[in-house]
Parts: sequence; C-alpha cells; structure tokens
Amino acid sequence: MAETREANPLVDQIRRGGVPLEVRLMAAEGALPLKPEDLVDLLEVMHRDPLPEVATLAAKTFKELSVDTLLPLLKAKDALISVLAWALDARNDAKLLDACLQNSNTPDEAIALHVRQLPEALAELVVINQTRLLRHPPLLELIEANPMLSRDQRRRLTEFRETFSIGAEPEAAPPPPPSPVLEEPAPAPIVPQAEEAPPAEVLDENMVELRPEDATAILTEEEKKDEKALNKLQRLFTLTTGKKVKAALTEDAQARSFLIRDPNRLVALAVLGSPKITEAEIEQFASMKNVSDEVLRRIGTNRDWTKKYTVINSLVKNPRTPLPIAMGFVSRLQPRDIKALAVDRNVPEAIRKSAQRFVKATTQKGTKE
Repeated sequence: MAETREANPLVDQIRRGGVPLEVRLMAAEGALPLKPEDLVDLLEVMHRDPLPEVATLAAKTFKELSVDTLLPLLKAKDALISVLAWALDARNDAKLLDACLQNSNTPDEAIALHVRQLPEALAELVVINQTRLLRHPPLLELIEANPMLSRDQRRRLTEFRETFSIGAEPEAAPPPPPSPVLEEPAPAPIVPQAEEAPPAEVLDENMVELRPEDATAILTEEEKKDEKALNKLQRLFTLTTGKKVKAALTEDAQARSFLIRDPNRLVALAVLGSPKITEAEIEQFASMKNVSDEVLRRIGTNRDWTKKYTVINSLVKNPRTPLPIAMGFVSRLQPRDIKALAVDRNVPEAIRKSAQRFVKATTQKGTKE
C-alpha cells in the first residue's frame, strides 16, 4: 500500500475550489512560499485549472523547477500518484523519468502512455518489473513495440511471455451437457441506477472578509492594549486576500496569530500550511475560541499535531471543536483531566457525559479490585 503524508491545509483548500483568481495566479507562479513537496502538489492542482491562463502558468513553473528540487520528491514513497503521472508527461530529464519509473506509486496507465518511446536504459526499468507487466497486460505489448529495445531485452520479454503463458490460446472448454428441459431465459438483472454524486464542496469566491475598522473584534483585551499589535493588525487587514495568504506563509508568529482568526477560511488555513509554524503555535490555536471550526478540524485530523497531549486536551475542552473530533480524544486524556471534564459546564453535554462514563467505569473497576 502506498504511503501517504498529511496534506498541506492550504493546498487542500485550493484543491476544493472556489479560490479567488489572485490566489490561483500566485499559486501557479510559485509565488507562495511553501515546502517543495507542497509547492509541487499545488502546481499539479493548478495545471488543471479551468482558466487557461492559470493552467499554462502552473505548467511553465513546474517545467522550470530544477532536477535537484524534483528528484527527491519523485523518489519519495509518499509521492502523489497525480504528481508522478504529470512528471512523466511534462519532464524529459532522464533522472526524473528514472525516479518515476521506479516509484511503485506511479500508475501503470501513465507508464503505458510513454513506454514505446523510452530509450533502452529507461525501458530496462519496465522490462525487469514483472509485477507491473503482470498487473497491466497492455504494458507488455507496448514495451515490445518499442524500437529501441536491445536484443537481450526482447529475449527476456519472450521468455516472460512463455513462463506465464501470456498470449497462449486457452484450451477449449468441453461443451456443456444438453439440458433435458427447455428453460425460459432468466430475466435480465435489474441494475440499480447510480445515484448522482453530490457536488464537490465549492467555496464562495467572495468569502466573508473582515473590514479593517472591525478587525480589533478578534483581539483579546490584553492585545488591544498593545499599540504595536494594533498597528500590525490594521496593516494585515488592509491587504487583499492573496497578500494575506502570502503573509500567513511568510510573516512572524504574531501575524499568524492574527490571521488564524481571519473569517476568510482560505487565509486561516494558509496559517496552518506555513512552513514556519511551530508546535507551540498549534497548541495555542487548539485552545482559541475565536477561530473557525474548520481550523480546529484540520488540527484535530493531523496525526503529527495530535501526538501532543496538550493539543488533544485543548481540543476536547474547546467548545468550538467539531463534536466528532473532540469525542475521539476523550479516551486519550489522563484520569485527572477526564474527571475535570465530567463536571465542566463549558464543554458540550456529549463530552461531559462521555467523561462521566469513563469516571464511573474507573470507579467501578477500582471497587471490584
């Protein structure tokens, strides 16, 4: 099974659609300062953008990425299937093609599109991969049609066919015995009509924006007394959405602490996708009651962040955390924190009752012992 890695929240949000053109163009240009793996994932999304201007720009940016940048990403066990297939199509560097052909995540169908034109050295990577050849039979016929194969490669492919009896005429099955009674043909099975898939989530391009004069509403009383913080906040909230996203990825921790509270979901999730974000910030965000539930959901579904006890403890106690996320962490809390939850009126009733059940079960177990 292919390994997977956590998706960058910003990339994931852009993949869902409904993102302003300004941000899409910045993404396609590679102007968003992301980790290389996140940048490549994002470019792959943008090269399929319905607007040709965006798609063409993303393809150009991808072709200009250096081999040294791309090579480790294409060799990675958690490389995305779509990125590997795109690299086969868009790049002709021998080292990159070698990495794609050797990566088990690369789809057989993508290799089949190019296998007839591979030079001898790269074709060898397909010839020796018997798993692929058996799994995707058309690949064998296509590699055999490659005019650049050596005599030895053709010999080995012939032996492969003979070993696994590929292409041999199957033995004729004996005719069925005559039926003594003529039976009426069975009625054709009723095939249920496939339900129409629900439309993918589309975000409104005119996502809610906070006016600069109202931005102080997101501050704590202590923050409102800090003149420097107020000035920074006012500056951030005069920026366009695209520039806010860039600020979320590039500016300091204080700026991120403001932007995580931006009502525009794209901006807030850009903060979680920042390569500069720290565990301490995630702990802080998990306890904040003026961030969107989507921010808390993304934190709660990130396996790396929820390894920290303080993060799951804060998520459970935060009334804005989506209930299914919070409920899943109750059993991971320490006994003293579960006892506190059982009497905490500031958490949802379902969380409190879940904690009460744990306390009751622990008490009964202790009594029996």
